[in-house]
Amino acid sequence: MQRRHRRRQIAICLALTLCALIFTLFWGFAAWEVRLDEVTLGVVRNKQAIIGRLDARAQELQQESGGDVGLASQVEYRLRFTLARTTVDELWVELEPRVEFGIKASVINVNGQAVAALATREEAEAVLEALRSRFVKVDNNRAVESVRFRQDVSISEAYRKLDNIVDKDGGMNVMLFGRERRLTHTVARGESFWSIARLHNLRTSILEAANPAVVPERLRVGTSLSLVVAEPFLQVEVLEKVTYNRPIPFQTTYVSDSALWSWERRVRTPGRSGSQQITARIATVNGTEESRKILSTAVLSSPTTQVVARGTKSAPTLSTGAFRWPTTGRITSPFGARWGGFHSGVDIGAPIGTPIVAADSGIVSFAGRNGGYGLMVRIEHGNGYATLYAHASRILVAVNEQVEKGQTVALVGNTGQSFGPHLHFEIISAGRPLDPLRFFR
Repeated sequence: MQRRHRRRQIAICLALTLCALIFTLFWGFAAWEVRLDEVTLGVVRNKQAIIGRLDARAQELQQESGGDVGLASQVEYRLRFTLARTTVDELWVELEPRVEFGIKASVINVNGQAVAALATREEAEAVLEALRSRFVKVDNNRAVESVRFRQDVSISEAYRKLDNIVDKDGGMNVMLFGRERRLTHTVARGESFWSIARLHNLRTSILEAANPAVVPERLRVGTSLSLVVAEPFLQVEVLEKVTYNRPIPFQTTYVSDSALWSWERRVRTPGRSGSQQITARIATVNGTEESRKILSTAVLSSPTTQVVARGTKSAPTLSTGAFRWPTTGRITSPFGARWGGFHSGVDIGAPIGTPIVAADSGIVSFAGRNGGYGLMVRIEHGNGYATLYAHASRILVAVNEQVEKGQTVALVGNTGQSFGPHLHFEIISAGRPLDPLRFFR
């Protein structure tokens, strides 16, 4: 029994001795790596000495400024086991000129990331409230059901340098555009999207993406263009029930009228659109509609069908049997395939104001502006033939006017989709364009 007791005492003594040895070794090798903003400055035995000096420096600055001053830099201490160490004085020489102090601020955090620092919590809360209300439209036809941030948003206190604290406008810009100040350019006379993009070393696609509401071809002097694509930190989702009226389009029916030419149309009974009241639930994100669900529809008034008389009287045959060339100039684009499409006539380049004459006798079936054709004249010659004269600068005839072969019907121009003054000339048979040069060989 005594031997067993002695062996137990010996075992306990050995265990205690081993623990003491391990503790001694641990204490002898344990040290703290000091990191400033993720940069290692050195390794010290006593981290409390560094913490004490930082606290003392903060107290000095607080007495000088009269405000709540604290550490604005990120200082970390990581446990290391090493004999290589730096003295507290040596490390302080490295740390003191680099470490930054700041005043207490209220920081808006988005998904755990510090995004914007404001002077007070009231200002931070005002920024978030302004963001919520920014995308809410107030009128009698809208009922807001919910307004929420799609990200996790919180406000915390932290020390920040004075120049890192923004005002309310700066906080709004950070949240909505990803930066404190919006970079803009005011359009001057003679500038285009291309020249502005080149001036700021941007691709035109980036400039267009940053200004989705601006049409490049309609750029106006004085317009303010954003130079960066908005990358908002916060997405504000607004769910609202909206009531609005939507027109019900009227239908059109046609009746034949032998008293009208085949190209003429006369409205016998005007059509009138109806109206319906729509109630929908609309979800928008930062002001852009994301979804719309129709909840109910009520007809307020029914549409009235429009009745149009369509002429059936054929044009008399006024053709002389041969076409003449309609203007002076050279052919700049022939009939046929062009630019991945089909060119249904020939282009004749000529100065603006050059007379355009009727290629043959007939009746004018169209005289006016016609989309990409610009100012255009069409003449019916009978036997299914017609001629077309486009991009004119001036029209000299009227619809249903009978014209003679060689009569001036318009003047060469550059209207519609045109890249220079010219006449676009077509010969049409039974509704199908033919190559005009076939008739002049």
